[in-house]
Amino acid sequence: MEIEIPSWLTKNYIKKALENGTTSNILSVESIKINMPLEKGNNYISTIYRVETEYRVKNEKDLLKISLIIKTPSLKAGFISKLGVYKKEFIIYNELLPKYKLIFGEKWGDVSAKSFYSSEDNVLILEDLTAKGYVMANRKKQLNFQECKVALSSLAKFHAASVKLYETEPELIKRAGQEIIFREDLTCAAGLSRIAFKSIIEICKIHPEFQKYVEPIKNFGENLWDIASEMIKPKEGNFNVLNHSDFWTANLMFKYTDGKPVDVIPIDFQISRYSSPAYDLLYFIHSSIQEDVRVEKYDELLNIYLEKLNLYLEIFDSNKRLDKKELNNEIEEREYFAGYVVIVLLPIIVADSDESEIIEVFKEKTEEELYNIENGDIALQYYKNENYLKMITKRFEEFDKKGWFLSRQYPNIKLKFRSNV
Repeated sequence: MEIEIPSWLTKNYIKKALENGTTSNILSVESIKINMPLEKGNNYISTIYRVETEYRVKNEKDLLKISLIIKTPSLKAGFISKLGVYKKEFIIYNELLPKYKLIFGEKWGDVSAKSFYSSEDNVLILEDLTAKGYVMANRKKQLNFQECKVALSSLAKFHAASVKLYETEPELIKRAGQEIIFREDLTCAAGLSRIAFKSIIEICKIHPEFQKYVEPIKNFGENLWDIASEMIKPKEGNFNVLNHSDFWTANLMFKYTDGKPVDVIPIDFQISRYSSPAYDLLYFIHSSIQEDVRVEKYDELLNIYLEKLNLYLEIFDSNKRLDKKELNNEIEEREYFAGYVVIVLLPIIVADSDESEIIEVFKEKTEEELYNIENGDIALQYYKNENYLKMITKRFEEFDKKGWFLSRQYPNIKLKFRSNV
């Protein structure tokens, strides 16, 4: 299939990007080769191009090469544009991460992809991490224990850096972590949640082993948005961090040596939020980990995160620490979020590549159209995925035992939104 290349993505555009980076003595860009590096299902709200570039610099006889990743908005008219995801990612890559590098120096290291200047609005230019040997893990296969250890160490470092920077520049952290999903003024996101719950209820009706969950899930879906909107807010006096908020397999670039993971760099900071670290942990554990690892190593994974978090807090000269009891409390107070991940997000995460095209239906719809959409058949295809059905068998048993579907856990939250699932 022929790639549709934006008219502005030219040799001159790349030359400007390099000139404003570290290559100030560039003479010319001799050639660019453009391809689309991601398979379907690994990116939903941006169009990604890889640009392999050959260029000349002063006093160098040979051509130099660099590979860049160009992220462009794919949702200019739809509801996603209202979220502000592109603006947020610019803040992260062009303000926050360079600040970490400046303040922490070698202590921070190469934890993120380098960003380059872009002369086009809402277009992000990043170094191509594959040129450094990083690859994306298989999102459907999910992560093994060793991959989880490396990922949680990276997450802990990111969290710890935000805790330290908040001590001196709280406004930058708050700006980078401003909530863009669970907002009272954004009914379309609540509408998408409504579609998800209608779909899973239909699945539960079809499969006898799930029929007993129909009413509990209805209850959970009715109250989810109010509970989430309130509980997602950072609590004064609690241990809060800048969450990645989309910390799952497809947003993690791993480096392997002899088949073993030795490093990981997170990407896609489009929905970061300032709140409890429980959100990143619950999201990651319930979206990206192999089932046997999740069940058998759950507490060990939390201990790995906690140990690394406190280590990096010490390295970054922060006086704050988090103990296991506090972490457990943070997670227990927000465990409903695991239900949201499993019901709303996991079907998309484990979808087959051809199924991922379904999301195209929603991309250009207005907020009002999304809130009132009734076509459950579209989303229902995600929930019929055999891999997903196997996963929820054990998850729903756990949720039911713990009472995560019960709204009475949150008696002090005033309900405003009804999903009518």
